[in-house]
Parts: sequence; C-alpha cells; structure tokens
Amino acid sequence: MAGREKVVDQQPKFDGGLNSVSDDASVLPNQMRRADNARLTDYGAVTKRGGTKRTTASPIAAASILNGYTWRKDGGTQELMIVCNGLLHTSTYLSTYPWTWTAQAGALSTTVTPSFVQFRDATADVVYIADGGLLNVWNGTTLTTNIVGTLAVTNLAVHNQRLWGCGNAAFPDSIFYSALNNGDTFANGAAGGGQIVVRTFSDETVVGVASVNTSLLIFHRRGISRLTGYGQDDITVAPQGLTADVGTIAPRSIVSIGNLGFFVSERGLYSCNESEVSAVGTVDTPDPLLPVIRNLTSAQVANISATFNRATRELWINVPVYGVYVYHTVLRAWSGPWESGFLDPATTTLFDSIDSDGLPAILRGDEDGYVTTCDETGVVVDNQLSNGTGGTAYTMTVQMHRMYCGDDALAKSLRFGYITASLDSSSSTIIKWVTDTITDTFTLPTTFVSSRYGNGVWGYGLWGSANSSNFRVQLSGTGYYIDVSIIDAGQTIPVFGRFQLETFALGRR
Repeated sequence: MAGREKVVDQQPKFDGGLNSVSDDASVLPNQMRRADNARLTDYGAVTKRGGTKRTTASPIAAASILNGYTWRKDGGTQELMIVCNGLLHTSTYLSTYPWTWTAQAGALSTTVTPSFVQFRDATADVVYIADGGLLNVWNGTTLTTNIVGTLAVTNLAVHNQRLWGCGNAAFPDSIFYSALNNGDTFANGAAGGGQIVVRTFSDETVVGVASVNTSLLIFHRRGISRLTGYGQDDITVAPQGLTADVGTIAPRSIVSIGNLGFFVSERGLYSCNESEVSAVGTVDTPDPLLPVIRNLTSAQVANISATFNRATRELWINVPVYGVYVYHTVLRAWSGPWESGFLDPATTTLFDSIDSDGLPAILRGDEDGYVTTCDETGVVVDNQLSNGTGGTAYTMTVQMHRMYCGDDALAKSLRFGYITASLDSSSSTIIKWVTDTITDTFTLPTTFVSSRYGNGVWGYGLWGSANSSNFRVQLSGTGYYIDVSIIDAGQTIPVFGRFQLETFALGRR
C-alpha cells in the first residue's frame, strides 16, 4: 500500500510585515499575524527589538518628560534638550553613564508638550521652543523665555529661512511667521514677521506645520493646505488646498522624511508630498493602526507621536496604551507593538538623537521622569539601570501566517518544521504550534552546527556564518491548519529568516 502523501507549506520570508487586520486565510505567505517586540531587517528577516537603558541613576524630576530634542551647536558639539517639570534640562553626553543633565534658568509650561526647532538666527544657530506661551529661545548658554513681541503657539517648523508656527488659541485658523533669519520677530508685523489666515477649508483649525520639499504643509483637523513662495524673494502666495479628505488631530505624529511627510489620522498612517496624499495601508497590506485607533479616546489619538530612526529607516509611532508600532519605510511593512518597557512606565516622547558613538539613535522619555536610550549596544532588557545592572526581560512573539498546506479541507498529520535562524546563543527560543485539535511547543537547542548558508551580514546576526543554522523542529498532532509562533524570552537578539512545514495528508472533511 502506498504511503501517505507529503504536503508542505512555508513562511519564505517575513518582509510583508505585520498583518493583524485581514482574516487568517488572507494573510500573505510573507506576513505575520503577530510581531510583538519584533522588528524587520532590511533583508526581510524578523528579529527581536533592542532593549532600553536609563541615562541617569535617578529621575530627572518627579514628573513626565514632555519632549526632547538634539541639536548641533556652532562649535560642532551635539547637545540634548528635554523639558521636565517646567524646566529645560540639557546634556552633552559621552559613552559613560550616568549622564549629567543641567537645569537651565527660566520657566516653561509644565503641561504643554513643547515643540523644538533649530534655526539660524542672524549669525548663530539657536533652538526655539514653543510651549503654548510667548516664544522661547536657547542659544547654548542662556534660555530666554517669553520673547517680547512674539505670539503664543504650540507647534513650530523652519521653512525657507523663516520660523513658522501655529496653535494660537485666539487665532486657531492662522499660521505665523518670522522675518528672514530672525526668529525673535515671530508673528511681529512691525519687525517683519506676520500672520496668515488659512481659509482653504473655511475656518478649519490649523493643527501642525511641516516643511516638505519646497512647500510648507499646513495640517488641519480635516484637510491639508500648502504654502509656497515665502523665502528670500519675499513673494507672498496664498495657501492652496492639497486635500479636503483627511487631516490629523495629532500634531506630534507629523514627521518629515526626505521628500515625504507622514502623519496619523483617524484612518491610520498617511504619507504626503506637495501634490498628493495617500494612505499607507492597502488591501493586501492593511494598516494595523486602524483597529487600534478605533479603541482610543480623542485625547489619546491627539497624543499619538512619531519619530524617524535614521539608522534603521523605521518610523516609530507611539500609541497610548498600546505601545510603539514600527513602519519600515524601505520594506513598507509593519512590526510591533513594542510594549513591556515601552508601556511600563508609559512612553511620553520618542525623539531622534545620536548614540555614544555619534551614530543615529532614538531616545525615549517616560512618565516617571527618566530618559532612556533605545537599541543600546549589548542591552537586551528594558529600563536597565545607568550602571548597567537590573532591568526587566521582555518577550518577542512572532506568529506566522496560517498554514493550510494547500488545502484547508484536508486533514494533516504534522511531522517536521525547519527554521533558519541565528539564535545569538538564546536559551529561550520556543516554537509553538496550534491547530484545531492540539497546542504544543518545542525548544530550539542553544548549540547547533550546520553548513554555511549564503554570505554577508543579516540583521543583527551573521547571515552566512556558522551561527546561521537550519533547525529541525519535531512537530506533533493533526489538524486542518497550523498556526506557528516563535517566542523568545531570552536576553539576546535572535534573527529568523524562514520556516518550512512538512506534514502528511490524512483525508478530507
């Protein structure tokens, strides 16, 4: 009698990213149903995210970190800035911990999230700060608050050598500007600044502004306008409508990346340039933020914030209660949420910065008053203390697309799974499978020797060295489908490239 037919299925890559929206039968072979505390590599593999490390032994203050910023002084020194408990704190850091944060004289808002921009003011670079009151400026040595003649705003941008802003309670439908290369003239008509009432879409409130290409994009609650022509030639051009279909109530979600702007609306993540606006999500690659946003209050949606990680080309989106979702701008695919230490204590800000080697990095502020580095080399726990001890372990869970082995009406007997991975000496990598009849697990061995697989660098591991191995997973049970998950709770950064499932056909329903 002939043996039973062998039927197979596979997860060839993970470059399709997270698809937590479609029904199980519609998730593509290269997509994941879950990607908790996971991220994508540039080559389509999936890996565990890095950990976080506190920069100080004690909180900056007994209050939330409202926002942060990194800028380069005229002399070339990189400086960090944060606002906590109404004070501006600055730090010029090296590789040793803890860092020293210095509180600067002057009072800022204790509740309004500040907006920072670096601006060439006359002959020197400075940082202007909007905190809902009159404009403030830091020149590297002195903080000047409530500059006389300026106007109260909450959001700033630099475009064509002018300082721009919005968010004035008395003029919610207006944007304001400075004279050329003189931020202290902001909104001061007598000194060359001014106000533009934006009535592109009637009296729509202006939420935020961002410089994209040659235009200043003006974001309304519903709609986006654009302004061109304000520059050295001083030509006045009235704002024009870009779209009346979608806008945002989350000003901190607006991020300008190269020739594109990104923002989060009530319908998920959108991208835009000077001429068009489009949703990031598609039918095949739906936006995982959609069901999440529907469960948030309007105040929580307004507090969604984003930043761009230049090192990994990822857009990090902090969503209250849920954690950080990550959009890989090269692969155009999602991962996350990143929870655990990103939720406890709650993340209040993420901002673009540099690490101890001067390379691009992301810093995180939390509600307990700590600033932490993200993806710190060698750190694989959350909220590690500044002396390199302690911290909390976090778990990566990656659930692959549902596998039917070609026929969802055919019962299968599970035999083997084969996974290609660089475990990075992890002792806690578990393969879990669930069918309509069974749930079981298999722990991958920590030592394994196999032949080379390709060449080159692959994510955080080495793709082509002896530690990139093919592991055989002994499966058990039967089922019409199988859901396979990779779960890692260890303190390493393993990388996973593909999975193949091998079963035997039993019979049809």
